[in-house]
Amino acid sequence: MTSQHKCLKCDKPGLKRWDELNEEEREVVKRLPASADYALEERKALHRWCTRCWHEHLAGDEHA
Repeated sequence: MTSQHKCLKCDKPGLKRWDELNEEEREVVKRLPASADYALEERKALHRWCTRCWHEHLAGDEHA
């Protein structure tokens, strides 16, 4: 888990990478609003997710 980062929306520590999500969490991620703006492969490579509030964070963007 990428514990060095915390969610900017709810302060939960530990945003997860795609490979850290379980199957159910991945299904949720596929349905989040960002799926309309980014290809799934790009999201898998560059995005992180909070599994408490489902905020999607673009890696390297500290203000997302």
